[in-house]
Amino acid sequence: MAEKTYVIIGNGMAGLSAAQAIRERDRAGRVVLIGDEGEPYYYRASLSEWISGDLTDALVLGRMPAFYNALHIEQVTAHVARIESGVRQIHLDDGSAWNYDKLLIATGARANGYPVVGLDEILVFRTWADARHIKERLGCCGRALILGGGILGLELAGALHRMGIERIAIVQRSGFVGGPLLDADAAAWLTARYLAPDGIDVFVNDTVTRVEGQTAYLQSGQTWDFDILVQAVGITPVFPETPGLTVGRGIRIDARCRTNLSDVYAAGDCTETQVPGSDGAADRAWQTTRIWLDCARQGRIAGYNMAGADCTLPVQPFYNASVIYTALYSVIGEPHSADGESYVWQSGNGYRKIRIVEGKLAGALLLNARRGDMALFKAIGQPVGDFRAVLARPDFPWNDLTGQDWDYEYL
Repeated sequence: MAEKTYVIIGNGMAGLSAAQAIRERDRAGRVVLIGDEGEPYYYRASLSEWISGDLTDALVLGRMPAFYNALHIEQVTAHVARIESGVRQIHLDDGSAWNYDKLLIATGARANGYPVVGLDEILVFRTWADARHIKERLGCCGRALILGGGILGLELAGALHRMGIERIAIVQRSGFVGGPLLDADAAAWLTARYLAPDGIDVFVNDTVTRVEGQTAYLQSGQTWDFDILVQAVGITPVFPETPGLTVGRGIRIDARCRTNLSDVYAAGDCTETQVPGSDGAADRAWQTTRIWLDCARQGRIAGYNMAGADCTLPVQPFYNASVIYTALYSVIGEPHSADGESYVWQSGNGYRKIRIVEGKLAGALLLNARRGDMALFKAIGQPVGDFRAVLARPDFPWNDLTGQDWDYEYL
């Protein structure tokens, strides 16, 4: 039997996870990993810590050359412009064409950037190159204006604060920062407990309408002088031109990470998956892939299946843990939907919100006080209504409900 050629477009977490999974099942096939950033795989989620100086270049790199050599993974720097699935061929910008037996599209997403009257340069925060540009422009001092107060904008603000930048402002179009991870109450708590004491200027229900020199004019009529303006206003999935590919905002994949095209798979930020319990008929029944864990999981499932397995994505509650501004967070299940009952506990730098629907645990948001977050994850769907407000306390014995002593306690 001839050896297969596996081509993976995108060398981020999804692409790398797929390459590893393929190698677990097929030791002989050719694995080609194509990236267009000119960087080997790095921890995108660690770029804010790199900007602040908390991490070095070596600690941001996710894999060393020895890793690729040991698994016989070919690394190629190129941009794929077009896929012709009918003849199993990809076309690069330089005019060359490559054949494949199995193909994975893991091209990720690009940062959104919008023109502002008078602003000569649109600077965004997504790649390592973006992070270098931001750090070089600011040096060790300066005034930073961040357009966008979502998770990424707050992460950048936290990095710049740790870096020693004394003047930082966030402009958020909606009524509060941190959505959709935070609701209005949690955002107000974060602003009062962290942003305001650190001197961060926060403008909500506002936007920058124009720039004159180094002065930003806001819709509210206020002004703010800056040395650098960075846009952190979300991301958009990107992928090569592929005739016949079914897409919404991203590439639509099934539980096996297959697209509608034969032998073409997709994984990571460029994809969208069907919302559990929906029929998939409407656009609202599909959700884009956004978190590192889901990218890694999709990449592995795609890689296994490309190499002949029959694996499906697990159906389980949402979970993510990282940093928002300078606070650690865990978000579990669906903590913010309108139905059900919610209970909040807060003390010092800790905030916990628990949501119950029909007497069962539906979701939780933990800020700093993250004790028992894995036990909470395992308890989603369990009956807890009798406990009511005490559920939100950090000392609630979630391990007793799950029947296992989860060693994940964040104090």
